[in-house]
Amino acid sequence: MDKFYTRWQAGQARGDASPLAETMSHNAPMAKLPLALASLVLVLGSASCGSPPSPVPSPSSEPTPSPTAVPTPDAVAPTVTTQDPAAGGLLDDAGITVSFSEPVRAVDGASFQLTSEGGVISAIVSLDPDGLGATLKPDVTLSFATTYTVTLSGLVHDLAGNRLARTSWNVATTNRVSFAPGTYTGYQFGDSPAHLTALKRSTLTSPSTATASAWQTMDDAGYLLIDAGIWAGYWVHGEPDGTALDDLTAALPGLPACDYVDLPAARTAYGQWGTTVLDTVFQLPDGYVPPDLVDTSQAGLNGSYYVRAIAQEDLAAMIEAAGSAGARLAVQSAYRSYAGQVLTFNGWVNQSGYAQALRVSARPGHSEHQLGTAIDFKTVGGIAPWRYADWATSTEGAWLAANAWKFGWLMSYPKGSSALSCYSYEPWHYRYVGRTTAAAVHAAGVTLREWLWSQGYGVH
Repeated sequence: MDKFYTRWQAGQARGDASPLAETMSHNAPMAKLPLALASLVLVLGSASCGSPPSPVPSPSSEPTPSPTAVPTPDAVAPTVTTQDPAAGGLLDDAGITVSFSEPVRAVDGASFQLTSEGGVISAIVSLDPDGLGATLKPDVTLSFATTYTVTLSGLVHDLAGNRLARTSWNVATTNRVSFAPGTYTGYQFGDSPAHLTALKRSTLTSPSTATASAWQTMDDAGYLLIDAGIWAGYWVHGEPDGTALDDLTAALPGLPACDYVDLPAARTAYGQWGTTVLDTVFQLPDGYVPPDLVDTSQAGLNGSYYVRAIAQEDLAAMIEAAGSAGARLAVQSAYRSYAGQVLTFNGWVNQSGYAQALRVSARPGHSEHQLGTAIDFKTVGGIAPWRYADWATSTEGAWLAANAWKFGWLMSYPKGSSALSCYSYEPWHYRYVGRTTAAAVHAAGVTLREWLWSQGYGVH
């Protein structure tokens, strides 16, 4: 076959036919070979004659490798995707929760904070295990109806170190007050809890709600300032979570100071004569006139003075007992109308000056005499009791001081109690409150005003 290849190369140089073609033209049997076999011979001949082989790819199961891609660093900062409560929402015991767009780190008390006007609020901050959420829960009692600011600072970052943009929003605690069935008292104060300016009491037979604008403590008691409903404008005892407290669990505030103001007295119905609080603060309306006035002569006293019929029986019994003991009692003054008290008070002003008159006489509307259940006693045939050095040292005065309470009568302004009773010592002034109340006050050893207040009778 080598000679064929040599001759083919020479022929190619001259432009001759191929040696194989020439040979086949002189070799008839070869010419008669089938085309397929002739082709095989050509292929084999080419291979055996040293012809350079064509490259044939070998099959393989491995894919052709591609160039290695260089990863792009994470340059996207995390964001807050949800917040509960959202801006303007109400903050409850569950605290505040947030979700992030990707896992984050460094969420703690320095980066996730709740603040108010007073500064940072103490809270517990926790991050979810997957880093996709965090919770802030105050570990102190929050103020009622107060706005707070939630802040997530730029200290929070993702796993690649990209920082969360600083963000903040406002939330608030509830302003809703819940009233369970019960009796509640509303208070209005002056410059301190000791200076009440108004009171109001009401009983609820079914649950109720209201709204309030503030909560604060006064004299170690919590109060909610109601801004809607029947207690609008009043403080009621309550908790910072908006739970109102009825008077069975919340004590009344201290006795009001003896301020010279004109507030409507509580319990001014004619049937509440024994529990009406009258002093320098609370007053009766000018039209208050008891409907059952009777002459004091019906009780065995000098006449032309009047007292309520409800007091007449015990008054008569007391006068009889006093007489049996040698104490001869008479009436210096009894019921006085509002107009009558105007004349009485002005008389003291003209005699002693306004400042002294306030100490020894009640301004119109503030006098217990208008109730029709108060009497200024004196000794039969004697001078006015206040002209004595101490009328209580007289037979009549001493007997009343020791025994009047047994018949339902009490000295309204005892010696040494002017800061509590609001008036100077008057051993001749007695008020009828009924035997049961008089016995309770006597046993307590306090003034009538103190006792009435402690029982809640000073409130509406």
